[in-house]
Order: sequence, then C-alpha cells, then structure tokens
Amino acid sequence: MDIKTLSRKLGLSITTVSRALGGYSDVSDKTRKRVKQFAKKYNYAPNPNASRLASGKSNTIGFVVSLFGINSNTLNQSSFFEFIAGMNNKLHTEDVQFFMMFANNAEEEKRAYKKLINVQKVDKIILHNLKTKDPRIAMLRKNKIKFVTWGRTKDLKNYSWVDLDNEGAVNTVMKYLIEKNHKYISYINVIENYNFAFQRRQGYMNSLKKFNIKYNDNYYLSVRTEEPEQSASLIKQMLIKNPEITALICSTEYSGVGAIKACKELDKKIGKDISIITFDGPVVEYLTSPALTAVTHPRKQLGLKAIEMLLDMDNKNYKPQSYLAKAKIIERGSVHKI
Repeated sequence: MDIKTLSRKLGLSITTVSRALGGYSDVSDKTRKRVKQFAKKYNYAPNPNASRLASGKSNTIGFVVSLFGINSNTLNQSSFFEFIAGMNNKLHTEDVQFFMMFANNAEEEKRAYKKLINVQKVDKIILHNLKTKDPRIAMLRKNKIKFVTWGRTKDLKNYSWVDLDNEGAVNTVMKYLIEKNHKYISYINVIENYNFAFQRRQGYMNSLKKFNIKYNDNYYLSVRTEEPEQSASLIKQMLIKNPEITALICSTEYSGVGAIKACKELDKKIGKDISIITFDGPVVEYLTSPALTAVTHPRKQLGLKAIEMLLDMDNKNYKPQSYLAKAKIIERGSVHKI
C-alpha cells in the first residue's frame, strides 16, 4: 500500500498523513493515533522519497564532524557518541534522512558543508563546537538552511540551541571542592575561542569571587586538547612551581589524561596528595586508581532535543527554542577532604 491509498482510506490529505506519521506537533494526537493504527493495520511503511515529495520538504538533516584542532580526539570521546546516540534514537522514529560527514581540516569542513547543501540537498543542519562570530552561521542563513547549534554564543540572536550549563557546572565543582576544604584550586582549560571553554572559565572566575578566594593566574592553564603530552608537561611545571595546589579541575577528559601523567611523574598520589576532577570523562575515569570523580551531563538527551527542535521548525508558528542541561558530579575516589 502506498501513502495515496492510505490517505484515501482515512479520508485525509497526503500531507496530513505524512506529518502524522512523522510525529509533527501540528497534527492532533487523535488524528496521529488514528493514522498510525491504520498504517499498522495495512502494514504500511513510509517511503521517505514519496513523503518528501508529498510534503514539499526534503526533510534531510546533515551533521559534519570536525576532526581537527580541539576536535582531533572527537572520535575517542564516548561522550560525543552519546550525543549521536541521542540523535539516532529520535531519527529512528521519524521519516527523515540523515547524512553525517567527517572533516580532517578547515578546507575539508567547508567542502563537507557545501556538499550537504548543494549535493545532498539537506534543509537542516546541526552545528557543534560553536565559535564566537562563527562563519558557518552566515553560510547557512545565506542558503536558507535551518539549524540547531550544540553550544551557544552571545553574538548570535534568534536561533535554537542545546547546551550544557557550563558556567553552572564549574560553580558546582568549585562548591564541591571548597566544601572539602580546598582553597588552592587549579583550572585546566582548553583554548578559549570555543564558547564552552570561555563559559567554563567564567564559571571558575565567578566561583572564586563567590567564595572569597583570590584569583591566582599561576593556577589557570589553557592547553591544546590535541596535544596530551604538552598538557602533561604544562601541568607538571605548574605543580612544581605551585606545590600548594591541592586540586585540579580538568575541562576535558584529555586534559585529565595530562593531569594523571603529571601527578604520576611527580609521585603525587591521586585522592591523597592531590585531587582531580574531570569533565566529559567516560574514557579516562578508570585509567587510574582510584577512579576519577567526574562531571557528567545528559548528552543523549541533548542529541535527542536537537533533532526534535529541527523537526519542529517545519511548523508555521515555530519560535527559537533552547535546552540547557544541568551537570552532576559522579563521585569516586580521586577527591580527598583536607
């Protein structure tokens, strides 16, 4: 059975049937339920191409994974795959095509977006690792491509995004450490032209003020995620020059690797001589004994929400949406009380 026959049996338009099966919010629950019951009764399976022709929408989503700069270790981060898994959970229930491409450098990234737009004819894209004044935004708007960003920036207006409450997450970590009587707390960040890194630094600075701790520039590091050996060396030098430091907050799991290496080389026992807590750490949490205390957040939910927002954009009355996920601390044995 095709969608035309199904529509005739239901006494509904092809567009209404297509949108009901796609789960769009502009179709009533009663109609959606009735359409799905008929589809099941007659063993109807949606034809993606036919549905797109019927609705006049390509309903195709694109996602470019950048494997350079700060993202060079992206495929090693299980937390990144959690986001993709969340997208996939939603995509499986929708009449949507999804194209994911990979880019090893900035030039490949440009070509990937051009291919998604001009060859694959996507009408929706998810952007990740948003930068201030990100040139990809202008490109997408010029081509009238709908988009959701994984991350946010103050210089952009009227857009939909999903993100972690980065500033709030660092504040939670600082409060946790201070309650364990830590005062000499180092923050190890990544390069700050990425908005999440800037937000996390703001969280660190604001927390110091909140808890009446004087900022010490020697306790703050900005490292390149793609160079773990460099991270380890810089952290080691910092600990030698500032032996009073009792806690390290690592902005990514890879700076966490560097922190572990530096502490081992200095014969500092993690969880006794020094405390380490890391963001985004599913990979490194168990690389040391005791296992690392970590900051985690629902990346699967972020991925799912991003797809939901993109699909909702086909509604005439759509307004920009946002979803801010709260972090929580998974306590293990790498943080000690002084």
